[in-house]
Amino acid sequence: MKYLILVLFSVIVGCVPVTPPVQRIQFPLSEYKILETEGTGIVKGQAFLKTRGGDVKTAAGNLVFLNPVTSYSDQWYEMNYLLHKSLTVKDSRYDQYIVHKTIADADGKFEFTNVAPGAYYLVASVFWEAPTGYQGSLRRQGGYIAKKIKVENGKELKIILTR
Repeated sequence: MKYLILVLFSVIVGCVPVTPPVQRIQFPLSEYKILETEGTGIVKGQAFLKTRGGDVKTAAGNLVFLNPVTSYSDQWYEMNYLLHKSLTVKDSRYDQYIVHKTIADADGKFEFTNVAPGAYYLVASVFWEAPTGYQGSLRRQGGYIAKKIKVENGKELKIILTR
Protein backbone atom coordinates (compact mmCIF):
# COMPACT_ATOMS: atom_id res chain seq x y z
CA MET A 1 0.00 0.00 0.00
CA LYS A 2 2.81 2.42 0.90
CA TYR A 3 4.49 1.63 -2.42
CA LEU A 4 1.29 2.39 -4.35
CA ILE A 5 0.89 5.75 -2.60
CA LEU A 6 4.53 6.62 -3.34
CA VAL A 7 4.10 5.72 -7.02
CA LEU A 8 0.89 7.77 -7.29
CA PHE A 9 2.59 10.73 -5.60
CA SER A 10 5.55 10.47 -7.99
CA VAL A 11 3.25 10.41 -11.01
CA ILE A 12 1.20 13.37 -9.80
CA VAL A 13 4.25 15.48 -8.92
CA GLY A 14 5.93 14.55 -12.20
CA CYS A 15 2.95 15.91 -14.13
CA VAL A 16 2.98 19.38 -12.59
CA PRO A 17 3.55 21.80 -15.47
CA VAL A 18 6.53 24.12 -15.22
CA THR A 19 5.69 27.70 -16.14
CA PRO A 20 8.23 29.09 -18.60
CA PRO A 21 9.82 32.44 -17.73
CA VAL A 22 8.17 35.60 -19.02
CA GLN A 23 9.98 37.08 -22.01
CA ARG A 24 11.60 40.39 -21.12
CA ILE A 25 10.78 43.38 -23.26
CA GLN A 26 13.49 44.71 -25.56
CA PHE A 27 16.05 46.74 -23.63
CA PRO A 28 14.94 50.41 -23.97
CA LEU A 29 18.37 52.00 -24.43
CA SER A 30 16.78 55.34 -25.35
CA GLU A 31 15.05 55.48 -21.92
CA TYR A 32 18.30 54.80 -20.09
CA LYS A 33 20.36 57.26 -22.13
CA ILE A 34 18.17 60.22 -21.08
CA LEU A 35 18.39 59.47 -17.34
CA GLU A 36 20.10 62.17 -15.33
CA THR A 37 23.39 60.95 -13.88
CA GLU A 38 24.30 63.70 -11.43
CA GLY A 39 22.36 65.07 -8.52
CA THR A 40 22.28 66.18 -4.92
CA GLY A 41 19.53 63.95 -3.57
CA ILE A 42 20.01 61.77 -0.50
CA VAL A 43 18.22 58.51 0.27
CA LYS A 44 18.54 57.07 3.79
CA GLY A 45 16.70 54.26 5.42
CA GLN A 46 16.46 50.86 6.96
CA ALA A 47 15.47 47.57 5.36
CA PHE A 48 13.98 44.68 7.31
CA LEU A 49 11.35 41.96 7.38
CA LYS A 50 9.40 40.54 10.31
CA THR A 51 8.96 36.82 10.85
CA ARG A 52 5.56 35.34 11.65
CA GLY A 53 6.69 35.24 15.26
CA GLY A 54 7.45 38.96 15.24
CA ASP A 55 11.26 38.76 15.10
CA VAL A 56 12.91 41.48 13.03
CA LYS A 57 15.40 40.33 10.38
CA THR A 58 17.43 43.16 8.87
CA ALA A 59 19.21 43.50 5.55
CA ALA A 60 22.51 43.46 7.47
CA GLY A 61 25.41 42.78 5.12
CA ASN A 62 23.13 42.55 2.08
CA LEU A 63 22.97 44.58 -1.11
CA VAL A 64 20.68 47.62 -1.35
CA PHE A 65 20.39 49.47 -4.66
CA LEU A 66 18.48 52.10 -6.62
CA ASN A 67 17.05 50.88 -9.93
CA PRO A 68 15.93 53.74 -12.23
CA VAL A 69 12.28 53.47 -13.26
CA THR A 70 11.95 52.62 -16.95
CA SER A 71 9.64 50.31 -18.89
CA TYR A 72 12.31 47.61 -18.36
CA SER A 73 12.37 47.97 -14.56
CA ASP A 74 8.57 48.36 -14.50
CA GLN A 75 8.30 44.93 -16.11
CA TRP A 76 10.62 43.46 -13.47
CA TYR A 77 8.65 45.10 -10.65
CA GLU A 78 5.25 44.00 -11.92
CA MET A 79 6.05 40.50 -13.17
CA ASN A 80 8.84 39.33 -10.88
CA TYR A 81 8.43 41.28 -7.65
CA LEU A 82 4.64 41.61 -7.44
CA LEU A 83 3.48 38.49 -9.33
CA HIS A 84 6.48 36.25 -8.49
CA LYS A 85 6.96 35.18 -12.11
CA SER A 86 10.47 34.50 -13.37
CA LEU A 87 11.81 36.51 -16.29
CA THR A 88 14.22 35.53 -19.03
CA VAL A 89 17.87 36.59 -18.66
CA LYS A 90 18.37 40.34 -18.39
CA ASP A 91 20.18 42.36 -21.03
CA SER A 92 23.91 42.73 -20.28
CA ARG A 93 23.67 46.55 -20.59
CA TYR A 94 21.28 46.75 -17.64
CA ASP A 95 23.89 46.57 -14.86
CA GLN A 96 25.75 49.70 -16.00
CA TYR A 97 22.67 51.77 -15.12
CA ILE A 98 22.50 50.55 -11.52
CA VAL A 99 25.02 53.09 -10.26
CA HIS A 100 23.84 53.43 -6.66
CA LYS A 101 24.63 50.29 -4.66
CA THR A 102 25.59 49.80 -1.04
CA ILE A 103 25.68 47.17 1.68
CA ALA A 104 23.33 47.61 4.64
CA ASP A 105 24.96 47.92 8.06
CA ALA A 106 24.28 45.59 11.02
CA ASP A 107 20.94 47.31 11.68
CA GLY A 108 19.87 47.15 8.02
CA LYS A 109 20.53 50.88 7.55
CA PHE A 110 21.73 52.30 4.25
CA GLU A 111 22.48 55.67 2.67
CA PHE A 112 22.91 56.99 -0.87
CA THR A 113 24.28 60.46 -1.63
CA ASN A 114 24.60 62.47 -4.84
CA VAL A 115 21.54 60.77 -6.32
CA ALA A 116 20.19 62.25 -9.55
CA PRO A 117 16.56 63.39 -9.44
CA GLY A 118 14.01 60.93 -10.72
CA ALA A 119 11.98 57.84 -9.92
CA TYR A 120 13.69 54.68 -8.66
CA TYR A 121 12.90 51.26 -7.29
CA LEU A 122 14.68 50.98 -3.96
CA VAL A 123 15.54 47.28 -3.60
CA ALA A 124 17.06 45.26 -0.76
CA SER A 125 17.51 41.60 0.03
CA VAL A 126 16.71 40.20 3.46
CA PHE A 127 17.44 36.49 3.87
CA TRP A 128 18.01 34.22 6.84
CA GLU A 129 17.93 30.50 7.56
CA ALA A 130 15.58 28.68 9.91
CA PRO A 131 15.27 25.03 10.93
CA THR A 132 12.70 23.07 8.93
CA GLY A 133 12.07 20.51 11.64
CA TYR A 134 13.22 17.74 9.35
CA GLN A 135 16.51 16.27 10.58
CA GLY A 136 17.67 19.70 11.71
CA SER A 137 18.17 21.02 8.20
CA LEU A 138 17.96 24.75 7.53
CA ARG A 139 15.77 26.44 4.96
CA ARG A 140 16.34 29.87 3.42
CA GLN A 141 13.62 32.37 4.24
CA GLY A 142 12.95 36.02 3.54
CA GLY A 143 13.25 37.63 0.15
CA TYR A 144 13.60 40.85 -1.75
CA ILE A 145 11.77 43.99 -0.80
CA ALA A 146 11.22 46.90 -3.16
CA LYS A 147 9.47 50.25 -3.18
CA LYS A 148 9.06 52.93 -5.83
CA ILE A 149 10.47 56.26 -4.65
CA LYS A 150 11.04 59.73 -6.08
CA VAL A 151 14.31 61.58 -5.46
CA GLU A 152 14.63 65.36 -5.70
CA ASN A 153 17.79 67.45 -5.81
CA GLY A 154 18.78 68.97 -2.48
CA LYS A 155 16.31 66.87 -0.50
CA GLU A 156 16.77 63.96 1.85
CA LEU A 157 14.37 61.05 1.61
CA LYS A 158 14.01 58.75 4.64
CA ILE A 159 12.56 55.32 3.90
CA ILE A 160 11.58 52.30 5.95
CA LEU A 161 11.78 49.45 3.46
CA THR A 162 9.68 46.47 4.52
CA ARG A 163 6.52 44.60 3.50
